[in-house]
Amino acid sequence: MGICTSKGVIMDFAADYTIKSGKLTFGNPARYRQLDPTRAATSNGAPPLPKLSVADQTASNEQWDAAMHRTVSAFQECKYNFLTVNCHAFVSHFLNELQYGGRKNWNMVHLATMIALTGRFTGVWGFIKTFLPFVAIMVVGLYFGTWIFATAYTGVIAPISLWFFIYTYCISRRAGKKPTKGPA
Repeated sequence: MGICTSKGVIMDFAADYTIKSGKLTFGNPARYRQLDPTRAATSNGAPPLPKLSVADQTASNEQWDAAMHRTVSAFQECKYNFLTVNCHAFVSHFLNELQYGGRKNWNMVHLATMIALTGRFTGVWGFIKTFLPFVAIMVVGLYFGTWIFATAYTGVIAPISLWFFIYTYCISRRAGKKPTKGPA
């Protein structure tokens, strides 16, 4: 998961202390959601006004890029963790910096839900990249044994999903939602 600057350059938290620019770590996007810079809260924290003038649109783009700069600066000091401090945390941190949509509580679950429900596929290949692995695993699993497969699949997916929700709603809130810094 990544987020673009106002000029359309994609940014991604790729590894320890590393922000990738211009390309996602795991390849081209398969799904996307177009965000509107005018939905950022104003500098005083008030909700945005609809139908901004050209000057206000430029100010929104500058605010967008300033939030991107703050987020990049914060994550360049972080160690990457696949389950906690990752590209999803990078994007949610950015949206919280921006107070996008008047919200300050963006997290990985909100992002996953937003992409699943309102994301658009980049094309036929994006659709195939999204669903082919799942379909292949299901077909092979059902072919070799329904109960064994269902037990093994649940044994892997359930703990990962449980961790995802527990971390997002319990651990990260208690820690203050700040990215974890690595050693100095």
